[in-house]
Amino acid sequence: MNTLNMSGEVMLEEFLEAWKEYEVREAAKGFKAHLTAYIIVNAFLIFVNLWTTPEAIWVIWPLAGWAVGLAFHGVFTRPRQVIDDIEKKQSYILGMISKKKSTK
Repeated sequence: MNTLNMSGEVMLEEFLEAWKEYEVREAAKGFKAHLTAYIIVNAFLIFVNLWTTPEAIWVIWPLAGWAVGLAFHGVFTRPRQVIDDIEKKQSYILGMISKKKSTK
């Protein structure tokens, strides 16, 4: 697909769509990094808990607390949520541009 017009410029609509795709990809990468850290750190904490004090299971508390944060991260990085946020930003920016053009 050719995204350039005759003068070699990217069309605005294509740029806005590419921006959405980029943000969705970046949000997914961020969530995967968060999930990976959660798994690695909590696996270590489980090991430490079971190795040092197997009679007192305290690891459930950091596991549960971090899981809440991870769940919220997951909710706010769903593609539809990310696209909605980007569309709001795009509308705001395009509105600002229209307002500036109309005051000239």
